[in-house]
Amino acid sequence: MKPIVQTPRYRLVADEITAAIRAGDLAPGAKMPADKDLVERLGVSRTTVREAMIALELMGYVVTRFGAGAFVADTLPDAPSEPPAQPGFYELVEARYRIEPEIAAAAAPFIGAQDLAHLRDLVTGMADPDLGLAQVERLDRDFHVAIARATGNSVFVGIVEAFWRARRRFPEWTRANNRRDAADVARFYEAEHLAILDAFAAADAEAARRAMRVHCRNSGQPLLDRWREREEGGAPDARVADRIRAWGSGS
Repeated sequence: MKPIVQTPRYRLVADEITAAIRAGDLAPGAKMPADKDLVERLGVSRTTVREAMIALELMGYVVTRFGAGAFVADTLPDAPSEPPAQPGFYELVEARYRIEPEIAAAAAPFIGAQDLAHLRDLVTGMADPDLGLAQVERLDRDFHVAIARATGNSVFVGIVEAFWRARRRFPEWTRANNRRDAADVARFYEAEHLAILDAFAAADAEAARRAMRVHCRNSGQPLLDRWREREEGGAPDARVADRIRAWGSGS
């Protein structure tokens, strides 16, 4: 038997709109209904509608014209195509846990004195009591991107930047952080950031890997503990869930 995978809601919405386009209910070249109208007609959130529209544009059913809005494409794809999958919340947290420690290990031998000073400034900046949560998060993002840049591999930089962009799609992530003030966030992660810096100062790739793994697990696990099956992501693939449950054993 294969694991049962829940279809993300945005894909169901994309399928519904695709069917309407192919049935002629939305003619080629016609302006797409406003997001608000689709929210009311389909009974989903605005976030889900926007994600569905992105999928439809990538599939070739919808085009966006600057200043005018979204329109049904003049020429439709020859055959229905599958909406491109977007990462679920569990997938995002697990991917970061698996990938960022390896990026830290790759960076460790190449973190020079100037890089280390810059990273320490970012950690110190996060502890500034006058900063708001958004500013602390920006410094946190810069910390992780700077580590990726130290590897000299632009793909690693793109991956870390993509993690930060993707996780902002999930309202639960924002809600969870908004329940904490900036000082709490900075204090919660300061020791973990400093452990990563200690590994870099020693040019110890294995220690950097371990420290980043602890940090990614500790920053992701509280969100997963609060997560419920929401329309932004739904239940994870059973294989992903099994691996995340193994975190407690150090896997």
